[in-house]
Amino acid sequence: MPEHIRSAGEPWWFALRMYAFWMFFFAFYRALFVIWLRPNWSSEGPWASFLHALPLDLSTAGYFVVVPLFLWYIGMAGGPRVWRVLRYVLNAFNLGLILFFVMAFTANVFLYAEWHTPLNSRAFDNFRTPEFVLDSMSLPFKIGGVALYICLIWGWWRVFKKITGAFAGPPERSLIHIPSAPVLLGCTLLLIRGGVGKMPINESAVYYSTHPFNNHAATNTAWHLFHSLIEARSTVNHYRSSDPETAHCQVAKLYAPGKVEKQPQRWLASSEQRPNVVFIIMESMTAQVVEELGGVPGVCPNLGLLAREGLLFEQCYGSGYRTDQGLVSVLAGFPAQPDQSVVLHEDKAAKLPCLSKTLRKEGYATSFFYGGQLTFANIGTWLYNQQFDQIISIDDFPRSEVKQLWGADDATIFAKAVETLRQTRQPFFSTVMTLSLHQPYDVPYESRWNGADEREKFLNCAAFADYAIGEFFRLAAAEPWYQNTVFVLVADHGHPQPDNQNMDSPRARQVPLLITGPLIRPEWRGRRIEKIGNHHDIPATILGALGVSSISFPWSKNLLDDRTTDFAYYSNENGIGWITPQGAGFFPFAQKQWKWYQGALDSNNQVTARAYLQTMYDEYLGL
Repeated sequence: MPEHIRSAGEPWWFALRMYAFWMFFFAFYRALFVIWLRPNWSSEGPWASFLHALPLDLSTAGYFVVVPLFLWYIGMAGGPRVWRVLRYVLNAFNLGLILFFVMAFTANVFLYAEWHTPLNSRAFDNFRTPEFVLDSMSLPFKIGGVALYICLIWGWWRVFKKITGAFAGPPERSLIHIPSAPVLLGCTLLLIRGGVGKMPINESAVYYSTHPFNNHAATNTAWHLFHSLIEARSTVNHYRSSDPETAHCQVAKLYAPGKVEKQPQRWLASSEQRPNVVFIIMESMTAQVVEELGGVPGVCPNLGLLAREGLLFEQCYGSGYRTDQGLVSVLAGFPAQPDQSVVLHEDKAAKLPCLSKTLRKEGYATSFFYGGQLTFANIGTWLYNQQFDQIISIDDFPRSEVKQLWGADDATIFAKAVETLRQTRQPFFSTVMTLSLHQPYDVPYESRWNGADEREKFLNCAAFADYAIGEFFRLAAAEPWYQNTVFVLVADHGHPQPDNQNMDSPRARQVPLLITGPLIRPEWRGRRIEKIGNHHDIPATILGALGVSSISFPWSKNLLDDRTTDFAYYSNENGIGWITPQGAGFFPFAQKQWKWYQGALDSNNQVTARAYLQTMYDEYLGL
C-alpha cells in the first residue's frame, strides 16, 4: 500500500480500534448484567437489549474516543517528540477511564439486585460517608472485593492493549492526515449526539420493551450515571408538564376537603393525659409478606394479630424505594422525589416539618432508635435537626450485641427501646427503625423458609422481623406506659421480593400500615381501611386524632377522614406511579406512555399525576 494512503487511513484505524474496545467492554458487562440477574427476565428474554443498546453505546464510546482522537492528531502534527509525551497522556487517560468504569459497571450489576434501577447519582451520595460504606462490609468481603477489582483492572488493561495496540507514533512530523480531522471528529460528535435529528440522544433511544429490566439492560451504565449526576445538580424542574399555576391548582384540588360534611372519625379513645405515640418503621416490610394484604401466608403472624386488634390500611403505598426517602415521608410528610433524596441536602431537609418538632412543642419527650449507623444517608444530621431529645444508634451497643452486618438486629433494638422508654417521661413520641430485613439477610434466626435462594432468605428475614415485633409488644405490654400508647407500624418502602415484582408496579410499592394499641376504640378494632394513600399521609392522620393541627404538613392527608381524596403517588428514576379508585398506572419518563396495572386512569387523572410531581418538585427545589 502506498505510504500516503496508509498514513491517511491511520486516524480512522486508530478510532475504530478505540471504538472496538469500548463496544466490547459494554457488551461484556451487559452480558454479565443479564446473566447475573437471571431472576428478573421476562418471557421475551433480554437478548434484544444488545441490539437496542447500540445507539447509546456508540454515543458513550464517542465521549471516550473524542479526547484520545484529538490528542492523536496533535501528536501526528507535532512529531516524535510531542508524541512521546502524548502517548503517556493517552495511556493515563484510558487507564483512568478503565479504573473508574470497571468499578461503576461492576457496581451496577450488584446494586441493581437491591435497587432495581441502573446506577445513578444516589450511589455517589453514599460515598459522602465512606466510613459507613466500609463498616457495612465484612473483612473477607473487603479483601475479596479489592482482589477482584485488581484482577479486573489487570485483565481489562491487557484487553485494551491487545485491541488498540501500542499507540506507535510517526517517525517524523506528518500533516497528511490533517484533512481528515474535521470529518473524523465530526463523525464522532454525531455519534455522541445520536445523529442529526432535532433532539440529542437519551435513554428513550434504547427503550423498547414493556418490561423494565430489558430497558435497563439496554441502557448504557456510564451514560445513565453521568446524566444522573448532571440532573442531580440541576436547579431546573425537568418534570414540568404544564403551567406552574395550573399544576398548583390541580394539586390543591386533591387536598380540598370535598363534599362530605362530617368531622374526621374518632377512632382513638380519650384518656386523662395525652397518649404516647410509638412509630415502628419496618425495613423493607412489603405487603407481599403480610397474609392479610394478600401476601405469603404464615410469614408475619404477629402483624396479623396486631391488625386484628387495630386498624389495617389495605391500600397504603411508599412513595420512594429507599430508607432515607421513607424516613422523611413518614416523619415529615413529604413525598419522595424520583431522582433525589432530600435528607442528603441538609439545608433543604432542615426546612421540612417533622412530627418530632410538632409534638415536642405540645410537651412530648422525643426519642429515636436505630440499630445501625447514623452516618447512613446522612440521617443522623437530619434527626438531630428534628429535635429528637434522645437518639440511640449502633454506638450505644456493645460489640457482642451487634450480630448483623448492618448493626444491632431488630430484637436487640426493640429490647433497648423498651428499657429506655421505661425511664422516659410521658407523654412521649418515639420512633424505632428496624434494619434486619435487608441484604445480606444475616439474621440470627431460622424459620421454615431456610432455602439458599434470595426469596427464601428474604422470607426468613421477614419472619424474624415479625418475631422481633411480637417480642417487643410482649415486653411493652408489661410496662406502665403501654395502656396509654398508640402504635403506628409502617414499612419504609416496598420491595421486589418475594414475588419478584418490578419496582414500577404498585404491588412492589404497597406497604403495610397498622395503627394499634389499647387506646383503639373497641368498635374500631379489626377494621380494614380501604382509603388509598401513602405513608407520607401518616402525620396528618395521627395529628388529627391527637387534636393537633397538621397545617405545616401540606402534602399529608388524613386517611381516616372521609372528606380526603383517594389517591397514591410513587416514583423512581424510571417514572411515576399513580393510583386512584379508577385504576393504577405508571408513566415512564423515557417512553412517555402510561402502562396500566389495574383498570385505567382517565385523561384528567393522567394530567393530575404529572402536575403532582411537577408541583412537589418545585417545592423541593425551593426549599
